Formats: sequence, C-alpha cells, structure tokens
Amino acid sequence: MSTPNFNHYYTNAELDALLDEWVRAYPTLIERREIGRSFEGRPIWLLVLTNRETGADTTKPAVWVDANIHATEVAGTTTVLHIVHTLLSGYGADERITRLLDTSTLYAVPRINPDGAELALADQPRYLRSGVRPYPWDELAEGVHQQDVDGDGRILQMRIEDPNGDWTVSELDPRLMRKRRPDEHGGTYYRLLPEGMLEDFDGYIIKIARPREGLDFNRNFPYDWRPENEQRGAGPYPTSEPEIRAIVDFIVNHPNINAALTYHTFSGVILRPYGTKPDDQMNTDDLWVFQKIGQRGSELTGYPCVSVYHDFRYHPKEVITGVFDDWLYDHFGMFAFTVELWDIVGRAGITERKFIEWFRDHPHEDDLKILQWADEHIGPDAFVPWYEFNHPQLGKVELGGWNFMYTWRNPPHHLMGEEAARNTPFVLALADMLPHLHIHTLTVTPLDDDAWHINLVVENSGYLPTYTSQQAKQRHAVRPVRAELTLPDGAVLVSGKRRVELGHLEGRSNKHSVTFAYSPTDNRARAEWVVRAPRGTILTLTVKSERAGELTRTIHLEPEGGSA
Repeated sequence: MSTPNFNHYYTNAELDALLDEWVRAYPTLIERREIGRSFEGRPIWLLVLTNRETGADTTKPAVWVDANIHATEVAGTTTVLHIVHTLLSGYGADERITRLLDTSTLYAVPRINPDGAELALADQPRYLRSGVRPYPWDELAEGVHQQDVDGDGRILQMRIEDPNGDWTVSELDPRLMRKRRPDEHGGTYYRLLPEGMLEDFDGYIIKIARPREGLDFNRNFPYDWRPENEQRGAGPYPTSEPEIRAIVDFIVNHPNINAALTYHTFSGVILRPYGTKPDDQMNTDDLWVFQKIGQRGSELTGYPCVSVYHDFRYHPKEVITGVFDDWLYDHFGMFAFTVELWDIVGRAGITERKFIEWFRDHPHEDDLKILQWADEHIGPDAFVPWYEFNHPQLGKVELGGWNFMYTWRNPPHHLMGEEAARNTPFVLALADMLPHLHIHTLTVTPLDDDAWHINLVVENSGYLPTYTSQQAKQRHAVRPVRAELTLPDGAVLVSGKRRVELGHLEGRSNKHSVTFAYSPTDNRARAEWVVRAPRGTILTLTVKSERAGELTRTIHLEPEGGSA
C-alpha cells in the first residue's frame, strides 16, 4: 500500500477511494461502517481499527477520534487519516502499535460533515460554519454573504474607501491594514468586508448578514443544550441534525469508549471541559486526571492544554453549550478533549498570548510578524495584494488580504503533513492509558469426591480505572467488573455464585502524589468457587467490563489445574 499524501486536503471522492484501498489492504485490521447520512445524503464513515483475530472491537477498551465537524476545518480530516495510516502501516513492524491493535480499539470518523466539506473544497468554494440545511429560516438575510465574486477560487476581503471607515493602510507594510486610532483624522480610511454579494442592498446600508446556513453542529449535542435565542446555531432540539444524531447514537451504543479527541482548527491548543463552569465545580479527582492527560498531550504535540471556561471563552460573560467534549464527559465520564490544530500566530513567534483576547486586541506589530512569516514560509498565495474590482453592486472596490482558508483556518498544503504528524503520538498515548483486564492468577486445586477449588485474581493493568472517571461512576455509566462461570451438564456449583460482581478496579490515575505515596493493590479483585464435577470436565470463565474489555478462559478440571 502506498503512503498517502498528507500535504493534501481530501475531497469526499478522494476520501472514499482511500478508505476503500485501506479496507482491501488490511481486511483484519480496519472496517468501514456507514453510521449515518448527512442532510444531503452523503455517507458518514466510521473506521473501526483493531485486530479482529484477537477479538471483536466491542470486547476491547476504545479511543474515539473525529474531525471536520465544521465545514472549513479540513485539516482534521487529514490528521485522522495520518493516525489511521500510522496504525495500519505500523502493525507487525512496531511493537507498540501491534500491541495496541491487538488489545484495544480505535473508532475514527475522518469527516463528520461531508456536505460542508464538499463546498469548502470545491473549485469555487463556499465557506459555511457547519451543514448546508437552511436554519433558522430559509430566506437570505439582508447584508453581505461570503462568495467568490471574481471567480478566482478564493474568498478574500473587500475594502471600500470611506472617510468614516475604521481601517487605514499600515505604515509597517502597505499590504496590511491597521485599525484607525480613536482620535485619528485626516487620512484615507476604509471599510473592510468579506468578499461577497449583498442581499436586499438599498445602495446605502451594508450589514454583515447572518449566514442562511446558520447551524453550528458543535452546539447540537445534548449536554446543556439551549434554544436559538440563547445559543446561536444550536438547532431546534438536541441531535436534530442527522450528522450529530449519527455520532450520538454510535457512542451511546459503544460504552467501551474511555477517551476521545475531536479535531478542529485553529489556535494550536488542547481544550478540556468544562466550557460552562469553572474547575472548582468539577470533580477534583477527574480534574487532576484531565490535567495529567493534557500535560502528556502538551509534551507530545507542543500545544498547551487549557480549560475552555477559564482560557478559551469567546466572551468573558458568556458560555457555549451543547458541545461534544462536555457531553462525553458529563454524561458518560469519558475523558474528551478538543484539539484546535494549527497556529499561524504561534508559528510567527507570538506564543505568550491569551488565545481569544489576542483576536480582540494585540499590538499591530504582531500583524507584521505574521505577514513576514507567511511571506517566508508560505509564499505569495498567503496574502493577496489589493487589486481593483468592479463589484456588480458596490462599484469600485478592492479585493485582497489574507487567503484565510489556507493560512489561518488550515495549514498551507505543504505544512499539513507536519501538523498531522505532530498530533498522532497523543492518540497513541491515550490508547496506552486505557484500562485493561488481565488474569493475575487462575488456579484449580482438587479437593475430594470430585470437588475442585477455583481461585481467580483479576487485575487492571491500565492507567485509567475500569470505570474511567469519578463522573462515570456518579452517573452509573459503567457497571462493575463481573466474572461468570459457565458449567456444563453434570457439573454442580457447591460454593460461590455463577455470576460474581468484582467491583470497580483502580488503575494508576488515583496515584498521582509523588511524595510519601504508597501503592495498594486496589487494581485487583478475587473470586473463588468450589465445583463438583468429574475429572476432565471443561468450564468456561468470562470476565467482563464495558470500559476495560472482556476475557474468556477455558478451565480444565485436572489435578494440575489451569486454563487454556
């Protein structure tokens, strides 16, 4: 199998062809399932990665990854493809990857939003927030709607000279615009608008229109969902959109998922719950685990890990609701993170900043640093010099500015593979944190009169506990570990129960203290049975946990004891 080009953004047709190739090349390691259809009827593909020869996907602990929930955030798709390719190509050659696929499952959705991506990647693109369904009403709102008005395949900015404009040409570089100072007069000033056409234009009033397709899929999840008057783009009810309903239905029916990463753009940051409340309102033990996992993510990706509520709110007095990672954690206790890929600001050397606040206000010199970095590392396609255009409604305007789609929103093509590669190790690390059931001890001791004593000790070898988090335990989202002994005809259970509840088994996530810290065996549980059956009888032992996997052993009633 050839190595895909990761310096590339895959159209829906290209994505389908690549997934077909992988399924043919690795039939025991990858399965492609259609979990739903988009509003326009395109398939939403889910990839199941595990070695099916060592067990079904649902009998192993799992990690979830997804991407491209927002239409223009296509870098996430390429990143998920890089993760999948790393696992497939590494199986049998890399000990770690082989072990992970033998014992764990990865569920991957490379593109949640195929309709939006279809428009974003078209030769003459349209840029939407999420899906294509008109919402909350069908007609176009008054004002400017983004559009490629000159047919060059780009959607840039328009500038119109106006003495009351709030922008002027920068003294640092004539391509740049800077904000007009509060007391500034006597210069040449401009209004900046998105490249596009105007609806209901009367020749005087220019508004920035609300998009006709006003949905935001990442406001449509069930946690703290609010209606349109409180949360813009949330849809008429939770999971109203088929794309989100497909994701929710699958996850609800796959309780083996412990952790999740959802890939967005941009800012180069790992975001963790909650987005709706401060850290002191989260379970403290879970907060420490979130921070520990996030720290590892930062070490591997170079991205800082921050709380959405404390460090990534769009307005200091507002929160966003109905988002994916809050839903996964709050309802199911899964450790979920949003990864905002790519950071042109950081690439330009501007690293000490507050993510959202920087966009509201920053030194104009920062703009020059970013432009100079783009000139050197991206080239002339990054920032388009202003040029005159006869707009059919506005007359003489100038088009130009940032080619936003492949500078700010996504990496330029030649840097996409690098960005994907830096994020893949975090997924492998998450998979290495999963809880796993193991048989520590299983012995058979003969007693008398065809009686046999069976001793079982089960342990969790993973970092996370078999219940994943305190939140999962509180929500009763996870059942305790169970052991079940199946007896054939003629065998009698003398003591013990056929089904034994072993409780929850801890991992290492409750042992973070590094000073005078001890290590009890709280990751183990024991069960005993006495069975009366003839020598040579074969019993079956099954140990089950939704989050930590399932084990099956055959027990031979022989003097030496043992299992197969």
